[in-house]
Amino acid sequence: MKFNINWTKEDNDQMRKMISEGKSEADIREFFGNDKLFYHPTKKYYKSGKSGTLPNFKNKIKDFGGYITEIKYTELKTDFVKNVEKSKYFVDQFNYNYTFQTNSGNRYVVDFIYLNDTIGIFKYKNLYNISFTIEDQRNFSDYVDYEKITKKDENNELIKRIIYIFKDFYTNYGKNCIFLIGESEDIRKMNWYRNLIKDSFDNVIEIKDVSSFTNGLPAYYFEIINKNLLN
Repeated sequence: MKFNINWTKEDNDQMRKMISEGKSEADIREFFGNDKLFYHPTKKYYKSGKSGTLPNFKNKIKDFGGYITEIKYTELKTDFVKNVEKSKYFVDQFNYNYTFQTNSGNRYVVDFIYLNDTIGIFKYKNLYNISFTIEDQRNFSDYVDYEKITKKDENNELIKRIIYIFKDFYTNYGKNCIFLIGESEDIRKMNWYRNLIKDSFDNVIEIKDVSSFTNGLPAYYFEIINKNLLN
């Protein structure tokens, strides 16, 4: 059997063990998650058109139209292309963007933009503003249309992939930084972002304050107290 980065020999050994123990298909699918089973070399137990590890998933987010506070998401191992670019506004600082694709082939970009503020509770601290968009909506100029919400019906998978990317960024570049998002008039979108960050790390403290980068709207800061990335 030919293994890959998303389905390793260890994963296969675990599946074989569960089969030998008499676990049902439903048990195995719930353990691995349908998204991960997609990468099994023969797609064993993968259910086409389904996503996620939780059965009877009724509160699915669609175009940021649902809420994710009742479901705890975990990461899904994801291949990505990472680009590092020098900040235009802060000397010797860098911005980072991660490009990845979902099972359906849609490509997304997650941006971590370096900021350093002169007001607010975290002034003069290393901040990173977080945004993401589908790649064909991103023009790679100074303006990125993050407010244009994707219409792709794959949010469950998307959340888990972005959590994986958050952890990679934090491990390699973001330790001791504070994450920042600006308040949006779309409350559903705010809940989406806020819960995404909280599901990515243990012991995240959220603080609502001011920032000169949020166009007069409140800013939400996320400080990671427990540096252990694993749940």
